[in-house]
Amino acid sequence: MHGAGLNSSIWDGIKQKIDIPILCLDFPNRTSTSDSNTKLNLDDYLNKARTEINNREMDHFVLVAHSISACVGLKLAAEFKNEMKGFVAIGSVIPKSGQSFVSSLPFPQRLVLPILLSLFGTKPPQKSVEAELCNDLSPGMTSKIVNGFTPEAKALYTTKITFELPNVERLYIKLTNDRSMPTSLQDEMAKNLNATRISTIDSGHLPMVGRPDVLASILTGFLTKIESN
Repeated sequence: MHGAGLNSSIWDGIKQKIDIPILCLDFPNRTSTSDSNTKLNLDDYLNKARTEINNREMDHFVLVAHSISACVGLKLAAEFKNEMKGFVAIGSVIPKSGQSFVSSLPFPQRLVLPILLSLFGTKPPQKSVEAELCNDLSPGMTSKIVNGFTPEAKALYTTKITFELPNVERLYIKLTNDRSMPTSLQDEMAKNLNATRISTIDSGHLPMVGRPDVLASILTGFLTKIESN
């Protein structure tokens, strides 16, 4: 799953490098850049992902969640505990059970972000997208990310989620050049995930775009380990 504002096309480079079937889950309303998601709640995001997984009729899978999509992935993990064989978080916020994405952020962000969401919505200015998400990407890819950015529901950021960590191998991938998630926060999130393995990529927030070879290698190694168990 992709992060906020993005779409499944960010995984195109990865699909070419991993020789197994891949289902790229999209958040709702990816073809719209208006306020289509304003009234959605977290269940709408869950229902979209759940439907796509059920339609694929997979016997087992590894869930790979980028950024805020881990909040959706952690809820899905309980529903698909028999099918899920591994959980991967890439530069993700991992709330403690009972917290939200926003409440997991450090002070003062957890106080400021709800105010910004109320005042300006969930689509940041173009310069912020370029600086925080695209700092190590080519101009062409930066333009694609900026132009395709889709506002999300505020509920995705503010809904408190309850869950039990999936009883599977859990990999957290740290991004050392991430301008939106400092490494100290990523370290804390890896602890919240109780990660059984931690890998590091010298990358900005979108390694699947900027460093697809490295990310594909890490994911392939993780999948191989799971298959061998």
